[in-house]
Amino acid sequence: MFRSEAQLARVCRALCERVRLDGMWTDGGPTETAIALMEANGGPLSSGERIVLLAAWAVWNGHDGARFADVVYRLDGRNLVALGTLLIAVASSGAAIDTWLEKMDPAC
Repeated sequence: MFRSEAQLARVCRALCERVRLDGMWTDGGPTETAIALMEANGGPLSSGERIVLLAAWAVWNGHDGARFADVVYRLDGRNLVALGTLLIAVASSGAAIDTWLEKMDPAC
């Protein structure tokens, strides 16, 4: 599973940045913007942005998340692969999550 809260936050940030939702997470956790969007169920976001944001919340706290059907049927292949490979990494180890982060964002 996750090695630390900072690693967990980096995963959430990487997910959001995939759909151009920069600034949603810091190493300390979700920003006020991320909280407001979650409380508004995605508010003005596109369907894909909303699903990825809610998936990041599911990773973060285990309950404010996207529906599995939405993930499967509404995400494009690129983001579906990102979430699928994240699940595999989480099932493996903290080191696998680091490898996932490197693939998602080489700057990590």
